Amino acid sequence: MINWLKLDYLFTNYMAPISSATFKLATIVYLLFFIAAIVFSFIRKGKEIDKLYVRLFQRLGNWCFSLSIVGLLLMFFRHQLVPYLGMRAWSLLWWLICAIWMIYILKYLLVNIPKQKKKLKIKEEFEKYLP
Repeated sequence: MINWLKLDYLFTNYMAPISSATFKLATIVYLLFFIAAIVFSFIRKGKEIDKLYVRLFQRLGNWCFSLSIVGLLLMFFRHQLVPYLGMRAWSLLWWLICAIWMIYILKYLLVNIPKQKKKLKIKEEFEKYLP
């Protein structure tokens, strides 16, 4: 873990091959994210989903799809020992970007959806008394 804090470890051009177990585990994780993206896509298209949550499932699906495709691409570059595209720093940067992206998705879930529900409730109360 301490190596991830060293710049020469993150930005080395020519690194040792990735171990078979690590490659298989990472590939399985990224494929699970890809399957989750497909599941979120089907959930989003369901008729019984509230309109407020359709956008949430769309965002989650986009997040999972992007995470899986770019992650698999980075793993391929690392496995094939491509000098600059296989650096460990790219994976670390990609996971940080995905973490920030997930924070925005959680903000939408925890802040924006309750605000929209409150607005809809006020609108329904107002329209209840209209002829």
